[in-house]
Amino acid sequence: MKALMMGLALCLTVFSAAAAPLLSPAGIAYMKAEQNRIDRQFATRAAQVAGVPESVVHKGMPQGPRITDTGRRVIQAIEQHTGKALSDAQREQIQVADDERKSAISRAREEAERR
Repeated sequence: MKALMMGLALCLTVFSAAAAPLLSPAGIAYMKAEQNRIDRQFATRAAQVAGVPESVVHKGMPQGPRITDTGRRVIQAIEQHTGKALSDAQREQIQVADDERKSAISRAREEAERR
């Protein structure tokens, strides 16, 4: 019984540490503004790399939080729009831009938690 209680306590500790803290209203507003800014910056960069309008990139970006690879979805949307495959260099540049987007969102989340 004691081992069961210790295991349960350990599980609760792990789950509570893994959960992101709730944001304050100021943190929520900050995060929303930063998310929009970061996404616009990514869309501009990806559109320049591929030579397409930003609207094409936005169509490939998931709406709301999703478990998906945004860079890959954007590449697919661009290729579908143009009817031709992007070069390996273009694909790599878009993936790098997406990795930078993810890092910026993570930093913004950390900042939002302090507000």
